[in-house]
This record gives sequence, structure tokens and C-alpha cells, in this order.
Amino acid sequence: MSSDAITTTSGAAIAAAMGTTGMGAPASALPQPPGCLRIRLTTTLPAPADWVAKELQTTALFRCITAPLLQFTTVHGPWPAHWPLGDTELRLALFGLLPMGRQTARISVHPCDGIPGAWPLLRDDGTGQLMRVWDHRITVHPLPGATESTCYTDEVFVRARYLPWVMTPLSAAFAWLFYRHRQRRWRKLARSHAGPQHPGASA
Repeated sequence: MSSDAITTTSGAAIAAAMGTTGMGAPASALPQPPGCLRIRLTTTLPAPADWVAKELQTTALFRCITAPLLQFTTVHGPWPAHWPLGDTELRLALFGLLPMGRQTARISVHPCDGIPGAWPLLRDDGTGQLMRVWDHRITVHPLPGATESTCYTDEVFVRARYLPWVMTPLSAAFAWLFYRHRQRRWRKLARSHAGPQHPGASA
């Protein structure tokens, strides 16, 4: 199967899980928000890309990898099983103790052009009471020649709502720690999924 066919099939799977038949603009066409600082972190997960992409769509995975550093609750009703496209209103608290206001998760999916075999990019173009911009983009693709390993990248653009010349650099430093934490939790989950038979399971 060609890489174009893989991407099309992957896109259809994500669109079906999210209850939509369409996706947004190609990832390469997404703008970089002005006035933001950019953080980009990549890790290797010892699990197949299709499993990673499937888990990525669930809110349970999100709550697992963000804990205990940040605890999120929904503003309206219970958590959905999968992220819906569009806006989801959240509250967040540092370590579950210090309230940090509301945050809107604004979910969309975009064809990930330029990366052979990549699943569509998952984007949270978020904003909140403390952050004017929290634009988080996730790319997932299998490592060449290693079908049981996945290249996973978090890229986020941040801009604070208040005193941005001071708070934006501090927010970017927090984002770096936060996504390092998330990726560490991701690797632990992936090793658990892979089991001892996987060469990366003991890493």
C-alpha cells in the first residue's frame, strides 16, 4: 500500500471516530500564530502507530498522560469517550489543587502532508483565561523499518493573555516541562501495551 493510501485510510478512521467525514486544511498550510513562542518535542514510542493514533483520540488517554501535573474537568457534563471536533470547555488545576481557570480545547484534524505514512495531524487550537493562544499540534507516524515503533511529536505555540512579554516566556517554560511529562507518561503506557516481547519494553 502506498503512503498516500495509508494517509487516506488513516484520515478516514480518525474522521469516523470523531463523527465527521471531512478534515481541515493540510498541516503544511496551518499558520504560525503571531506573537507566540514555539515548543517542539519528539519521542519514540515502543508501540504501533495505529494504536497510538487510536488512543490519542480518547479523553481517557489525555487525562492519564496529563496527570498528576494538571488535572482537567469538563465544564458541561461528563467526559466524552472521544474528543469531539470543535470546542470542549475545561477547567484545570495544577496538581489538582491550584485552580488555573478555564481553557477551551478546540479540536480539528488535518492531512499530514510531507511525512510518508503519517496519521492526520491532531490540533487543539486552544485558548483560555490565562492563555490567549495554546495551539497544540500532534503528529504520529511509524518509524521507517520499525512497524512496532512510532515517532510522536508535540508542537505547541503559546502566548499569555496578561503581561505577555513576561508571562509568555514563563508559559513556554511550563509547556516544555508539561509536554516532557506527557511524553514520559506516553512511553510508560506504550511499554505496557508492547509487553516484554517488544525490544523497547525495557527501555
